[in-house]
Amino acid sequence: MLADEQKFWGVWGQANGLYSAYAASKNINYYLLFVLYGLEGQKAMTQKKICICTGLAKQTVNSVIRSLKKDGYVELAPGMEDRREKQIILTEKGAAYCRELITPLRELEHRVLRIMGSERVQQMIDNIALFNTLFEKEMGREV
Repeated sequence: MLADEQKFWGVWGQANGLYSAYAASKNINYYLLFVLYGLEGQKAMTQKKICICTGLAKQTVNSVIRSLKKDGYVELAPGMEDRREKQIILTEKGAAYCRELITPLRELEHRVLRIMGSERVQQMIDNIALFNTLFEKEMGREV
């Protein structure tokens, strides 16, 4: 492995670890954190969209959604375009839960991004987007 690859995986792992630590500090798991993060920003999403936005497996998202539904944080409604596809919608209780968990995380992220400055943030976005594009392209060659 190249030194740059080790550094990349080190910082990637550290970022994931920080989000895991945040979730643990709120007594929730990492998967629940990211499902709520997506729902809080969108208010209603399909399971498929949550999977795409979070990178989580369908089974994982389904399990989290079932748990949220059981606890009264979300309800399911028929999709607007395809009624077989269910919209996952935050209840009032779910929206309050998200505010309690996600608002402090978003505020933390905003503070960090302001400290970094817009130029560095844009470079980070551009570099991650480039990595994702190239990774997807190269992965397609192997499949």
